[in-house]
Amino acid sequence: MEQLQENKPVDSVDAPPGDSAPQALSVGQLLRAGRESAGLSVEDVVGKIKLASRQIEALEADDFQALPETAFVRGFVRSYAKLLDMDAQPLLDALPGAKTEPVKVDPLHVEAPFPTVWTKRRQSFNLLIAAFLVVLAIAGFAIWQANTPEPIAEVQQTQEVVDETLVEMSLPLSEQVEMMEGSVMPESAVPDTAVQSPLEAADSTPVTPSVTTLRLVFDRESWAEIQDRSGKMLSRQINPPGSELRLEGVAPFELVIGHATAVRLYLRDKPVDLSSYINASSDVARLTLE
Repeated sequence: MEQLQENKPVDSVDAPPGDSAPQALSVGQLLRAGRESAGLSVEDVVGKIKLASRQIEALEADDFQALPETAFVRGFVRSYAKLLDMDAQPLLDALPGAKTEPVKVDPLHVEAPFPTVWTKRRQSFNLLIAAFLVVLAIAGFAIWQANTPEPIAEVQQTQEVVDETLVEMSLPLSEQVEMMEGSVMPESAVPDTAVQSPLEAADSTPVTPSVTTLRLVFDRESWAEIQDRSGKMLSRQINPPGSELRLEGVAPFELVIGHATAVRLYLRDKPVDLSSYINASSDVARLTLE
């Protein structure tokens, strides 16, 4: 799992006498100062943004190794800053790995060839040769087409054979029904008491997709994100240890599960082995269930 190893300063305060530079405040220090200014305790923050107290304490202590991967930490910081009515962007930019320096290219050192008189003449000569070859190919094709007779008799004979084959070929029942539905019968061949066949009535009935049950049991605190076939987000939350999540939707499901080694997954009440989908370095499983 990707961890944040260090923190960059966001803002600064006045340095004590004798120091030559101001002391910088980290992301955690700014969040803690904002909480204390708002008169909130750690338990107040836990009740408002649904984070565990140890996660709040880890954020304020800049202990990012005790937190999930970078994407989750950015979400924690954004929620915390919104609660304290702070601008979240400077805090996000101060997180390690948030920005990369662009590569600068000096245009004065880029060498570009200048066309010479010989190069221009050579390009014109090549264009003339290409045009001549195109004209020659068109003329050759026209002469070949004019001297090639059209095999009219052979085409007619082939068409007759194909027609006879189609007449003698036995079609499956479903294709026969489609042919009957798509063909137009003469008025004299259609009886007045025509009734819709049971096959036609069955084909016109819309098919309702079946609902599938999905169940997750969490032995450890874990993040889970689940979407169904339509792209609808069924769940996106942090689940406490010992909890169970039961969902219903239309398969296939797209799942992203954090701390996947501590999660048990059941599809239609049958266990699903997550071991082959887990990234060993991050303990995150990404999979699609049909």
